[in-house]
Amino acid sequence: MEKETVISKNILENMSDGVMTIDLKGEIITFNPAAAQILGLRREDVLGKKFAEVFLEHEGNDAFNQAILDAIYESLISHNRTVDFNTGDKIIALSLTTSFLQSTDEGGSVNKVGVIALFSDITEVKQLQDAQARLAEEVKGKHKELQNAYLKIEESNKDLGSALKKVQMVRIAATAFTILLFLGIGFLTWNRKYSTGSRPTAAAVQKEKVSSIFRVTPQPVSSLISVTGNMDPLNIVNITSPLTGRVKKINFNYGEIVRAGQVLLSMDTSEVEVRYREANAAYIKASENFKSLQNWDGSTDVARARRSHTKAKLTMESQKKTLEETERLFKKGIVPASEYEGAKQQYVNQQLDLQSAQEEVQAAIAKGNEENKKVARLEMENAHTKMKELEEQLRLSVITAPVPGVVILPIAGAEGKEGKTMERGSSLQQGEIVLSIGDLTGFSVKARVDEVDVVKIKEGQKVNVSGDAFPGMKLPGKIRTVSSQSKKNSGTGGAPSFEFIVAIDDITPEQRKRILVGMSVNLEVLIYERPDALMVPISAVKTEGEKRFVLRRTGGGPKAASERAEVRTGYTTLDSVEITGGLKAGDEIEI
Repeated sequence: MEKETVISKNILENMSDGVMTIDLKGEIITFNPAAAQILGLRREDVLGKKFAEVFLEHEGNDAFNQAILDAIYESLISHNRTVDFNTGDKIIALSLTTSFLQSTDEGGSVNKVGVIALFSDITEVKQLQDAQARLAEEVKGKHKELQNAYLKIEESNKDLGSALKKVQMVRIAATAFTILLFLGIGFLTWNRKYSTGSRPTAAAVQKEKVSSIFRVTPQPVSSLISVTGNMDPLNIVNITSPLTGRVKKINFNYGEIVRAGQVLLSMDTSEVEVRYREANAAYIKASENFKSLQNWDGSTDVARARRSHTKAKLTMESQKKTLEETERLFKKGIVPASEYEGAKQQYVNQQLDLQSAQEEVQAAIAKGNEENKKVARLEMENAHTKMKELEEQLRLSVITAPVPGVVILPIAGAEGKEGKTMERGSSLQQGEIVLSIGDLTGFSVKARVDEVDVVKIKEGQKVNVSGDAFPGMKLPGKIRTVSSQSKKNSGTGGAPSFEFIVAIDDITPEQRKRILVGMSVNLEVLIYERPDALMVPISAVKTEGEKRFVLRRTGGGPKAASERAEVRTGYTTLDSVEITGGLKAGDEIEI
C-alpha cells in the first residue's frame, strides 16, 4: 500500500494537467504542481484551505466556480466543459473535467468522498480555433467577391462577343465592296484599252502575264509551343521504410532544405528487436545442429545407440546360456516344461531386442549422412541470413538524407498524386516510400501537350522558362523526356494528352534564391529554329504529284526568261515555305 501511495504521488507530481481534489468539507486536499502553474497560484496558499476562501472571492471566475459547484450538487454526473479563468495577470482558457469521487466499503456500501477537477490550459488552441473561424469567414467573403467578379466578366464577354460579331460583319461588307470596286476599275481600264477593237500584240499579252518578282534572301525562322507547368527539383530521390513499424520521431519539416547524412526520422524497433532475438536463437540452434553433424560418429546419439546394441547383445548371449542350461535340465526331468518354454520365449524376445538395437544404431549413423549435413548447413545459412537482415533493419531504423536537397511529399500512383504526410505514430510497411529529397542543383518542369503538338516535341529541344514569380528572368532548359503513352484528362470524354519533362540544369546561386519548388512557370518550347532559312511565298511553289517546282528567273534585262526549277521544301508557316534545296540566296523567282 505504501508503494502504491508513492507511485500515485509521483504520477500527480509529474502530470502536465492540473489536478485538484476537494473533500466533503470543502477543503482542498490535492493541488499538484501543474495546477499551480496553470492557475498562477502557490500550492502552499491553496492546500488545506477552503475552496470558497481561495476561489469564490476572486471576480471573473464564475464559470470555473460554477463547474466545481455543479460537480458537488450533481454527484452522479461528470462534466466536461471549456471555461475562462482570470489568473490576475491574464485570462486563460481551460478544458475542465469534474467528477464526484466515491468509494465502496467492505460491506458494499457506496460512500461519497469528494470532488476531483482535472484541467489543462488550451488558450493557444482556442486562439487558433478563433483565428481559423475568422479566416473561414474572410475566405467566404472573398469567394463571394470572386463569384460576383466572375459574373461581371461573363456579362462583359457576352457584350464583347456581340460587338465582335458586328465588327466581323462590317469587315466582310467592306471587303466585298473593295473587291467589287477593284473589279469595276479593272473592267473599265480593260474596256478603254481595247475599245478601238484592235487585238493586243503577242508582246502585250506576254507583258500582261508577267508576275511579280521575289528575291530569295536568308532570314531567321522559329516556331514555339507555349504551355504551363510547375517547378520541381531536378531529380527526386525516394526514401523507403527499411522495416514494418511505426514512426517514433520526426526531425524535419516539409519544404526544409537538408544536408546529406542529416537524421530525418527514426522508427520504433520494438517488434523488430523481438524478431531479431528469435532469429538469433534459431541461428544458434542451427549452428549447433550443423556442428554436431560434422562429427556425428562421435556424437552422444550414436554412442547411446551403440551402448544399447552392446547391452542387448550381451543380454541375448546370457539368455542363450540360460536357455541351454534350462534345456539340459528339462531333458533330465529336473525342471518342468513350462520353465523350459519360458526360457525359449525370453531368448526369442531378446533376439528381437538385439535386432531393434541394431536398427537404432543404423538409424543413428544415417542421421549424419551427407544429405542431412547439407540440410543442416542450409538451415544454418538461412537462419544467419534472416538474422543479418534484421540486423540491417535495426541499423537503418534511423533514416538519414542520402543526398542534400529539399524534403518534399512523395509522388504516389500513376496520376502523380502526393503521398501521405509523415507524422509521429504513422504506420509504415517495409519498402513503402516515406518521403522524397529533391535535388536543388537544378529544376525540372512537367507539362502536357495534346496529340497534335506532341509529334513536334523531341528530346533535346530548347525551352525558354519564365514565371510571374521571378519577372525579367528567363531560364534555359531542354526537353529531357517525352511520354510515349497518353493520359486521359479528368472527366469523361476528355482529350488525351502527353506528358513531357523539361530539365533546367544551368541555375546560378542568385536565381536559385528567387525560385522555389512548386512555382508556376510558362514554357516556350522551340520546336523549330533556323537563322538563315530561305523562305518564299507559298503561292510561288507549284506541286505536280510528289514534286515541287518554282519559276526561277534566268538572265537579266530584256533577255530575262523563266525556267522551272525543282525544289525541296521544309518548314511551312501560314504564308511561307522553307526551300531546303534547289534554290540559293539571291535567286529571283516569279510569284
